[in-house]
Amino acid sequence: MDAAVSKEARIVVALRGMANAVVEAELRRLTTRLSDLDDTARAEVAWTVRRVVDKLLHAPMTKVVGLAGQTAETSYTEALRKLFALDSGCAQTGGRVGRVR
Repeated sequence: MDAAVSKEARIVVALRGMANAVVEAELRRLTTRLSDLDDTARAEVAWTVRRVVDKLLHAPMTKVVGLAGQTAETSYTEALRKLFALDSGCAQTGGRVGRVR
């Protein structure tokens, strides 16, 4: 694995980790707010939220993988890192990301 692919792989893993942490935190919050949801409804909500996140991340993640090793990859990878604050430790620690209401 060359340096560009390695950098790209780290960004994809960090972005996926951050997204998973946000999804899990929001699902926990929803569980406490809507405690009357049955297991079937709770599972459907969780599956839907994960599908939405996967669809939102698909294009950026595919783009950064496709650009690996090319000159443009570096700036695209850096843009993803900065836009999603992937160097702030959120992906590794499950830290809180900006609040959306």
